[in-house]
Amino acid sequence: MRYVFVADDFTGASDTLATLSRAGLRTRLYLAPPTLAEVRDLDAFGIATAARSMEQDALAATMGHLAEALKPHAPEVIHLKVCSTFDSSIEVGNIATAMNALTKGLGPATTVILGGQPSLGRYCLFGNLFAKGGDGNVHRIDRHPVMRDHPVTPMREADLRRHFAALGLPNLALFDLLALRSGGILPGNPVLCDVLDESDLQLLKDRLKHSPFPQLWVGSSSVAETCFLEASPPQLPDTLPGPLLVFVGSRSPMTAAQVAAATGFAKVIIPASSLAHQPDELYRQLRELLASGRHVLAVLDEDLGHGLSPAGMAQRSADLLARLMAEHGAGTVLVAGGDTSSLAIHALAPRSIDYTGQLSPGVAICCAHFADGSRLPVILKGGQMGEVDLFSKIRAMVQQDPL
Repeated sequence: MRYVFVADDFTGASDTLATLSRAGLRTRLYLAPPTLAEVRDLDAFGIATAARSMEQDALAATMGHLAEALKPHAPEVIHLKVCSTFDSSIEVGNIATAMNALTKGLGPATTVILGGQPSLGRYCLFGNLFAKGGDGNVHRIDRHPVMRDHPVTPMREADLRRHFAALGLPNLALFDLLALRSGGILPGNPVLCDVLDESDLQLLKDRLKHSPFPQLWVGSSSVAETCFLEASPPQLPDTLPGPLLVFVGSRSPMTAAQVAAATGFAKVIIPASSLAHQPDELYRQLRELLASGRHVLAVLDEDLGHGLSPAGMAQRSADLLARLMAEHGAGTVLVAGGDTSSLAIHALAPRSIDYTGQLSPGVAICCAHFADGSRLPVILKGGQMGEVDLFSKIRAMVQQDPL
């Protein structure tokens, strides 16, 4: 197999699926390792996990199991797909733990951490990570208005070498921009690579094609962008089936702006305490609205007095969504929030997921395929992704108008 990606959440997995599909690769996404027969006609495949929200022991066990399952596929490139902001902690979603488990199981000859994704406004300079914010300005990641105060994995260190050392990956070498652009030699293994613009991705591709395989790459969808040039422009389906259910579990300012700008929906504020303790009542309310043909925008409030951990609240949200989707009450589903998206899709357990079209950078339309032959269009986005009018744009694509 040319390329296998293991994603730490579903929003990231769907973005890499989209990137590879647009590059002309026959690609499919799974929730568990496929058999050799299932991927015989593919160039690449991915496995979406919930690693981003896993504690360390569970994460190590999951990645160890995946490494064993991937051995028969003999991938040339193994891509550990993580968020472009690299937010991670020792206890939750530890990227170094995932890397160590994959390295132990698959024995890569070359290990690269790709520090930036210019197409999303993510840049790495001399090992320090910068990211564009919702205000349009580029911030050092430890001063980013959202990421410095992330509720689960706040980024308090911009130097990715220090960040990874704290996670359990010391002595990370740096291939900085000056060395990259002057034709310097890769300094060591594993190595962190600077990225400022698209031309740097091409330079890295040219440099690393001469490094030994198999290769473990760690980073966002810029890894796929580096390995394979996009062969076709993003396409969109003409219509999507309705009604549309949008569930917002993210608290990012961009998602809040998207909620405020949305029109044509029945908006439902979901009290976190009710979701924690009385989910059946919320389920009935949302099911009745969808059954009436209304497009529904369900927004989780910001009350933190519900007594659940962030992971526990994400799981309750996912359980509610999975119940609604399992009954085919919604024709199309959009989920804003990486942890909620991943958990909801895993609870729904589709057989596989294909790429359908691209709404904007980082926001893909996918189609989940189930064992009974049914299909469901799903759009899963991280909190900071998409334009302000994203929800209304999707509503305008839905075939069934609300009653």
